Amino acid sequence: MSSAMRPAILALVCAACAQAAPPGAFHLDYATYLGGSIDDLASAIAVDSSGNTYIAGETDSPDFPITNKAFTVPYAVQGCVFVAKLNANASGIVWSVCLPAVDANAIAVDENGGVYLLTDGTTVTHLTADGSKIAYSKKLNASLTSIAVDPAGDVYAAGSAPAGFATTPGAFQPDFKSQACPIGPPIDQPPCANAVAIKLNPSGAIAYATYLGASGIDQANAVAVDSQGNAWLTGSTTSPDFPLTSNAFQTTFRGVNFSGPLRFGDAFVSELDPAGAKLLYSTYLGGQAPDAGFAIAIDTADSAYVAGATQSTDFPTTPNAFQPAYLGATAVPSYLGDGFVAKFSASGALIYSTYLGGPQSPPPTILQADAAGRAYVNIAPTTPTIPHATLSILNADGASLANTLAVPGLFMLDPQGAIYFANTTETYLFSPTAGALQTSFGGGTYDADVMKADFSGVPSPWVSTIVNAASMQTGTPSYYPVYDVAPGELILIAGSGFDSETRVAIDGIPAPVLSLGPNLIEATVPFEASGAQAAITVDSPGEPRTPAIMNLYPAVPGIFTADGSGAGQAAALNEDGTPNSPLNPAARGSVVSLFLTGAGQMTPAQPDGSKNPLFPPFPNPVLGVGCNLGPILFAGAAPGLPAGVLQVNVRISENTPPSNSVPLYIYVGDYVSQYLPSSVTLAVK
Repeated sequence: MSSAMRPAILALVCAACAQAAPPGAFHLDYATYLGGSIDDLASAIAVDSSGNTYIAGETDSPDFPITNKAFTVPYAVQGCVFVAKLNANASGIVWSVCLPAVDANAIAVDENGGVYLLTDGTTVTHLTADGSKIAYSKKLNASLTSIAVDPAGDVYAAGSAPAGFATTPGAFQPDFKSQACPIGPPIDQPPCANAVAIKLNPSGAIAYATYLGASGIDQANAVAVDSQGNAWLTGSTTSPDFPLTSNAFQTTFRGVNFSGPLRFGDAFVSELDPAGAKLLYSTYLGGQAPDAGFAIAIDTADSAYVAGATQSTDFPTTPNAFQPAYLGATAVPSYLGDGFVAKFSASGALIYSTYLGGPQSPPPTILQADAAGRAYVNIAPTTPTIPHATLSILNADGASLANTLAVPGLFMLDPQGAIYFANTTETYLFSPTAGALQTSFGGGTYDADVMKADFSGVPSPWVSTIVNAASMQTGTPSYYPVYDVAPGELILIAGSGFDSETRVAIDGIPAPVLSLGPNLIEATVPFEASGAQAAITVDSPGEPRTPAIMNLYPAVPGIFTADGSGAGQAAALNEDGTPNSPLNPAARGSVVSLFLTGAGQMTPAQPDGSKNPLFPPFPNPVLGVGCNLGPILFAGAAPGLPAGVLQVNVRISENTPPSNSVPLYIYVGDYVSQYLPSSVTLAVK
């Protein structure tokens, strides 16, 4: 390779560095595992005024840390629903119990520390503040999705129910109104469900129970309570006659969308008085495609925030909305499209409404509002994929973002503005803080984990993902991220809070850092790394972290691509030294040069952080190299580039079908490059 070509290839090698969409930095107060030797899943989170965190979830681990075993205990063949109260710095468990249930759906805490749990979509259980007793456990004849608690200890529940649901005297809607659903043969059409709202008094007795719906399918997905004891609900409806109020923002139903036996309609936002007897406010919210509300929150001014999903290109947005236009894909009717966030005043006036998301955005399901009127929602604007933000913070006017975070999972705010997270460690790399309750993985497939973050301290290094710098993939194909690396592999560490003090080590060996920015580090896995696993630490001198664990494979090959995305046109040179492209294809029988990383150990061994030699002899990969396009003429260290970058010269077979996008694969031993079909291509004439 000529010296003139080295800068061009080096630019291709580092092309991904320019793709980083910077999520906001934060200070990590603590991070801890929570789990035992089998599987532990976090399903809900709550926080009290003292900063104690309450985690609910499911566990199959017989050794899950249960402090009160009076109700039930988990064992290998049958799990249970756990509730764990962690102290304010997550250094210990205040108390924890397990209940004989299958799923934990929601958790809430009152001002005295009483805990309220929704399990199996039917049962509300009230635990005393010390976790020692069940004050009541009430199974309700409805399919419930959400609960909220007011300062007096009243519980509000929302969901749906068919005919036969027992309403209370004086309820706003005592009668079931749905018609038959168009599912199944006419002789066996089940009735549609109406939304329902239920209030339990502090003793667990039903204060009110009411339907909320009409002739179509109505589902309440979330409930919140304001300072006056009014219950705000959001969900979805296919009812053209859904109950509305005279001051509704949108009085017109925008229509039903069909997808096989499924029907989709509009979102709704409704407010019931404290007795459940009067509808104070109710409106449709949507366009001509599927729309649904999935989360609702109330701020200190009793404004109501609603988040949901839409496929409507005509969803009602307001002037100066952060995202006024639909960015989702046109697809089969579903709730995979774009997200939305809307804010209503206490009287029901629409303050703002904005799309928030992008193509195939999953529905937002968590929404919180702080004292400044900012909305926190688990969806992010369309951004490049490295790193991908998972949480957006909208300013009070809905016109701009205050911040985005790349921290997945459930979250909850405290009055001081700190954010508490609960997640399951199968979804990302996790690195606990020193002094946390549990600093090592308990076992099984996954553990629950808990974190606290704020914006007041010095930003902490936070890793959202680690990928091969060429393929942009975490490792082997899987239903959830599996992090695989190889000795000498160039990796991109995406996240936030990185600075000149940030340290990267793998198995305790300092990893050579090729470039460092506030949201992205390009580093090399040390060649000395050995064994089946690699422990990576990304921390600062004053905030040591325990390592996150990755698989260490002999090779994790990735081909560099022309645009740095890890897919499409390869970053390849034709035989005349010009870049390969559809406008400049390579001839069959000619030689092309490809570039990759993740080929593993080299011989002779290369020092960490070194540059490849400019002249022969060049180090060669210990494992053999092959290519689907033809015979390999050279496979060795790419001259002058960082150690860990390999150049492969391959002669294109004469029987290769000409195309602008011929699938390209490199094999290093038994390990293949980008595994998605035709994810990397070469232009051949």
